[in-house]
Amino acid sequence: MRIVTGLSALVYMPFYLVLVYALVRGRNWIQLPAVVYATMISTITGIIVFGVEFFGEPQWQTPNPVKFLSFNLPYVLLPLLLLVRMRRPEPFARRF
Repeated sequence: MRIVTGLSALVYMPFYLVLVYALVRGRNWIQLPAVVYATMISTITGIIVFGVEFFGEPQWQTPNPVKFLSFNLPYVLLPLLLLVRMRRPEPFARRF
């Protein structure tokens, strides 16, 4: 879990800034890095974190699953939506 937290702070945070820049400016070069990011977030959060919280040792399981999901499910769903968006040939091209 410390590795997951460290990745989030040190790797993903700079990428968020780059992703926001690409979204605002309509840059398509972000497509491959966005796919890598979304896959990593979905895998790490969806499998590792959810697996520990729901199927891990009893002392690590969440006592309140609804609260846990309300805070953490968007962290998995938004990258999955980003993956869906990346299927387009020019995902961030502006259409006028």
